[in-house]
Amino acid sequence: MARQFAVLGLGKFGSHVARQLAADDFEVLAVDRNPDLVDEIKDEVTRAAIADVTDAEALQALGLDAFEAVVVALGGSLEGSILTCLHLRELGCKHIVAKVFSPQHERILRKLGIGRVIYPEHESALRLAKHLGFQSVLDFLPLAPGFSLVEIAPPSEIVGKSLRDAQIRQRFNVQVVAIRSLVPEQWHLVPDPNMVIKDSDVLVVIGKDEDLNKIAKVE
Repeated sequence: MARQFAVLGLGKFGSHVARQLAADDFEVLAVDRNPDLVDEIKDEVTRAAIADVTDAEALQALGLDAFEAVVVALGGSLEGSILTCLHLRELGCKHIVAKVFSPQHERILRKLGIGRVIYPEHESALRLAKHLGFQSVLDFLPLAPGFSLVEIAPPSEIVGKSLRDAQIRQRFNVQVVAIRSLVPEQWHLVPDPNMVIKDSDVLVVIGKDEDLNKIAKVE
């Protein structure tokens, strides 16, 4: 049986999520109260429905408890997002992912037991700041408060050394979890300690933000 996902709210964020899931060959239910938004996406997803997702009976009629995950991507309405998440919890939905638009919104949803929240504007701002402030940072993904995963260009002082000899964990208290070689293009997950680091490599590193900043500052 194909994996099923539901996306509630078809603004820019929700519609992008729905389209990408559908492009990856998953079954997608896309829902919004705006008929025009539903009409725009109906031919690209498995099923599209017009519904007010803040209404408990409307949510129940969609059968969302049978889906692997439900993405709440409502924009602008704090009350609407909270009500929708509360109803989904009461319906017994297994996995709820919610878009938030303020720290207060995030705290409320976490108190409701929503395990994963997405803060697109905040995360985009963090990525931009990292790119601007640390030229070696190629990408940045917050994992939990104070912890992140980053892709960085290797500091020149460790190029030509093996991962063991570079002593990245001992010096910076961060862990290299993968290396992406660009020449030739290849991923090395859980890389061999004897692997020699090239200047064309990209290091995928996880750790505390303060420690990641230290290695990012090394040229």
